[in-house]
This record gives sequence, C-alpha cells and structure tokens, in this order.
Amino acid sequence: MTEAIKRYLFIDESGDPVFYGNRKKLLIGTTGFQPYLILGMIETVDRKSLRKSVVNFMDNIKADNLYNSIASVTNEKGWYVHARGDHPEIRAKFFELLRNLQGYQAHVVIAKKNIDIFNRKHNNNPAEFYFDVLHHLLNGRLNNSSHHYNLYLSQRGNNTLHRFQNAVAKALHADETKTYVNMPCHLEIVPAIEMPEFSIIDYLIWAIQRKLLQGENRFFNAVKDKFLTIVDLYNEDIKN
Repeated sequence: MTEAIKRYLFIDESGDPVFYGNRKKLLIGTTGFQPYLILGMIETVDRKSLRKSVVNFMDNIKADNLYNSIASVTNEKGWYVHARGDHPEIRAKFFELLRNLQGYQAHVVIAKKNIDIFNRKHNNNPAEFYFDVLHHLLNGRLNNSSHHYNLYLSQRGNNTLHRFQNAVAKALHADETKTYVNMPCHLEIVPAIEMPEFSIIDYLIWAIQRKLLQGENRFFNAVKDKFLTIVDLYNEDIKN
C-alpha cells in the first residue's frame, strides 16, 4: 500500500469577526473597528524547507548588528516574524525572501463585514461568522485521497479545536462526490510563535490588508504570484 503524501496547511487571519462591543454597542464606524475578516493559508508538502528558510532569516537578523538592536527583535517575550509588529526594514527584507521562496501555494478568503449578513446568516454570532469564512477557505482543498492533511490554525481569540473540527468536516462534506468524507486529517491550534511557517501566510495576508485599507499596492504586487486563489465573498476587487 502506497504511503499517503503528507500535506501541511497553515491558517492565519487578519481583522476579527466582531461587530458589537460592551453592552451590545455597535462598533461600525468607531475607532478601531476592523472592516474586514481575512483568512488565509499556505499549503505545502515541503514544510521543512519553509521552516528552515524562516528560521535562517531570523538567525541572520539576530546576528546582524544593523538589525539586532531593534526593539521588536530584542523583546524579552521573544521575537518571531510578524508583519504588523516588525520594523519596516525587517518587513522589507522578509518580503524579499517571500518573492523568491518556492514550495508553497497560498489561498485567501476576504469577507468585508456586513451587518445585514451577520444578523441574517450568522445569527449575530462572531464564531459562526469566523468559521463560515474558514469553511470557504478550506472548501475544495481537502480532496486528494493520496494525501494526509495536517492543518494548523493560528491561536487567536476564541478559536477552539471543536469549531475547527466542525469547519473541516463541513468542508469535506461539501465535496459533491462525497468521496473524501473520511479523509485522514490531523488538526491543531497552535501559537504562531511556535511555528515559523505561520510568518509566511501572516505576511501575505498583511499585504492584502494593506492594499484594502490603505490603498498601498506594492507589497501585494510583489507577492501576488504566490496566491493560487483569492476568494472575495462580498465583491471586493482585490486583484486589480
């Protein structure tokens, strides 16, 4: 019997699924409101190579006295490559790495937050909203019977393994052929700092967020060939 190919998927997010604050105050239009929930993942069969590339990048930064005194790098809580918190010079260097890095494909789902859809479809429940978007991200990506899928979801907010499992099960059952319902999958929710591979999808999502929120296209344009799919649930024209 042929051994299954191990395929690794690293899933991260930007924004949040929240519409209401304390005492059910509607947050739309207020300072700090996140207008998008963006979920993305990279998939690879060469996890070791990706991990080594990110770890080597970090080691080189920490060994270079031009960069190793930057506050984020010397943070006593530990440093990992994270687009929002990285110094602009480090960010530029990591984008240079991503431009040339091979061995992975990226997928992203963009959901512009819509209160009518949230009320009607997601029952005013941020978790339902989040995991519905996650279902769209996974749909059609777990359909090769020769693969064993290892899915890692970045630990954020109220993510739970139970809801993660439900989203994966829903994605499997969505296959019209129903052939792969019992596809072997391994699921974990892990802190991004523990898996350098998360830095890759974190940066790719950040590039999309930067384009949507600030109209700055250069980061997205530098890595847009790395995206195999970009699904826009509510018709944001990201590709142009």
